[in-house]
Amino acid sequence: MRDFRDAKAMAHTLRALLADHGVTISNSQSLELIAKAFGVADWNTLAATIRASSRVEAAKPPATIETPIRPQALRFATELERTLQRALGYSDARRQQYTTLEHFLLALIDDADASRVMLACAVDLAVLRQDLTDYIDNELQAIVVETGASSGGTRLTAAFQRVMQRTEAHAEQMGQQEVTGANVMVVIFAERLSPAVRRLHNQDMTAEDAAYMVERGIAKRDGAAAP
Repeated sequence: MRDFRDAKAMAHTLRALLADHGVTISNSQSLELIAKAFGVADWNTLAATIRASSRVEAAKPPATIETPIRPQALRFATELERTLQRALGYSDARRQQYTTLEHFLLALIDDADASRVMLACAVDLAVLRQDLTDYIDNELQAIVVETGASSGGTRLTAAFQRVMQRTEAHAEQMGQQEVTGANVMVVIFAERLSPAVRRLHNQDMTAEDAAYMVERGIAKRDGAAAP
């Protein structure tokens, strides 16, 4: 069964089918009709979604080959898929060449699993959102592409990719069937020099706090993780 990533092929099929019935439409019109069928405003919006989805697939660690003694590769939860697309969208919208951990953490604020961990660790999400937005807008000017350059080509930084690999490993260690934003919040602290991690530390959140919450279900209380 086809999905939105087959949109161009579907538009071609639609155009040919209408032509067989004496109805002639242009290529652009067929693309717009397919976009409407998927419930989005126009073809440009759908095309951006397709590009983001492709980069999300590229962001995932390569699936391991199944053997009789190795479990099947984990799935990414739908919520985390959307979070990755949101992070890519933040850099695309600003015409930035790279999607960084700061873009990712900003997207994780609206991820139900990740935000639950941050709130349990006493993080003020509104303050974190403002700090990250200011950093991305003001400190990442060097990675903005020149005016007139095409957008949609943002790449993941090495730190981003390392976090994704550790995230999957943590989920596997926990015996989960899906990788979620909660796993990200445990492993992101390994990137000690990251401005994203520094902003979590500024709110007194630590890797231990996150691990207590995710692995033991214990929320941080009175400035420290409960014993």
